[in-house]
Amino acid sequence: VLGVTPTTDFESWQESNSVSTMKWRQYNVFQFHIPEIYNLFLALRDMAKEACEYYDIDFAKQQYMVQGWFNINSNDKGGKLDWHDHGPGGAPFFHGYYCVNAEPSVTHYVVFDDKVKNINKNNRAILSEMGHPHAMGDWGWNGDRITIAYDLLPLSEVQQFGMDTEQHWVPLV
Repeated sequence: VLGVTPTTDFESWQESNSVSTMKWRQYNVFQFHIPEIYNLFLALRDMAKEACEYYDIDFAKQQYMVQGWFNINSNDKGGKLDWHDHGPGGAPFFHGYYCVNAEPSVTHYVVFDDKVKNINKNNRAILSEMGHPHAMGDWGWNGDRITIAYDLLPLSEVQQFGMDTEQHWVPLV
């Protein structure tokens, strides 16, 4: 991908053994010109609007920005994403993922002190408020476990944390 640098010994998320995960800050999957990703973008917008309605948030006022990346992990090469979170907790901050090839597997969550297993199904997208730690569970099949992960933040938050200095985040309109 144009602009993505070679990996170094100092990459974040090295334990994932996934170059596309380690380089998540250097590309945005929603800037790829692929019809299926465009369709995911539209579905994500619809899910965000539904979540905003649920949480009584004005979707338009938030001016949501989105970034996304591939998590490509291989059981036979080792590596997965251990426990982590994506930012400030609660709505209006959202994170989720879409299963390209993740079945059968689970993603473990801790939601308000409850342990939850999300059973992954191919061609299924989820969206959750941020603030719930999660980790990949083990899977027993060889080959690539592929998901597209995404974060949604209000534009004001992208600006506040200095993430607007490059053209990485795109409007979720």
